[in-house]
Amino acid sequence: MKKYRILITYVEAGMGHIVSAEALANALEKYYPDEVEIIRSRIFTETNDPVLIKHEKFLINSVKRSNRNPISMYFVFLLSALFSPNFSLTLAHNTVFRREKKKLIEIMNSYKPDMVISTHFTPLHASIEAKRKGAKFKTVCYDPDPNVHRWWDTRADLFLVNNEAAYQEALKKDKFNKDNLFLGRFILRKDVLETKIDKIEMRKKYGLPLDNFTIIMADGAYAKANLKSFAEEFLKIDRKFTLLIIAGKNEKLLKYFNEISNNYPNITIKVYGFMKDIYELYCASNIFVTKAGPNAILDSVYMETPIMVSYYASPIEEITKNLYVKTYGVGVYEDSHKKAGKLITQYIDNPELLNPYIENCKKFKKEGTGEKIMADRIMDELHNSTQQ
Repeated sequence: MKKYRILITYVEAGMGHIVSAEALANALEKYYPDEVEIIRSRIFTETNDPVLIKHEKFLINSVKRSNRNPISMYFVFLLSALFSPNFSLTLAHNTVFRREKKKLIEIMNSYKPDMVISTHFTPLHASIEAKRKGAKFKTVCYDPDPNVHRWWDTRADLFLVNNEAAYQEALKKDKFNKDNLFLGRFILRKDVLETKIDKIEMRKKYGLPLDNFTIIMADGAYAKANLKSFAEEFLKIDRKFTLLIIAGKNEKLLKYFNEISNNYPNITIKVYGFMKDIYELYCASNIFVTKAGPNAILDSVYMETPIMVSYYASPIEEITKNLYVKTYGVGVYEDSHKKAGKLITQYIDNPELLNPYIENCKKFKKEGTGEKIMADRIMDELHNSTQQ
């Protein structure tokens, strides 16, 4: 039996794009092992092409700029609202990014895929342009955000969203239609789904104090100064607790916190760089202090660890914050490091204050995840294409 070749592309522009791609790959391999051949592609770097490597660096730097200066993302959203996304993307990729688009199309065609799945708008647009030029594969997009990006190309054969708010938003604007838009559920990587929720055992695994109130802090792959100001405020708390700091790929923060980690006798400070298994530290913690990134929040909620959102870098992250804090009630929002310090002090003194958020995490989990229905819908698209 011939297997469908599915190329799943991802871009190093924040961890969310990577874990979303891996979650889809895991789901397809689990439920359709005899029907699919999954090809994972970090498409900008796998050929060592200097043009594509430079473009990925441009995307990474854009993420860093938006984290440092969130107002820049609001400006981008304002501009994108003035033009249709398909027009804007086509114009940009046919002028400024013409060489990059051509090379992406060449890579995609070289795999001879039956389907290309993208979790970032740049390879998605390239796949659609490849199809427009004669490629026979199906084009699919998965967006993990609670809102639909203005710059997603609406010509994809299938567009997967994971929540009702995003689905309704997509129907209202940008010429999405019900035929190529599918409302599923949140999906998670296999490793997250298979993790046993046991804080004590996870603390043993990482050599952490077993009885301490434990705080984990992260700010995305490219942690910004916001993490530093909040951590410094927490270090003023005159209590015994554990502070886990995920500096990501920010070497300055990693060095700074390592240098001061032994200066606080009552506080156990552990500093980590970029981690693929960060969800295990969520599991070991009592609360996760984070920016409003949907995938990180999802992993934490699945580990039954409440969140404190400390900032958001775009209109979409603002919606993410509202969804998880206000709608699902799995944590709090506090963008003042001084007020956050007071809240954390209360939680250390009275951990039971977090119980309502923990219960809401469990309630959210009971509603189930969407790996099976997402995989089924993707395979329906492939099966229908072979019958036509």
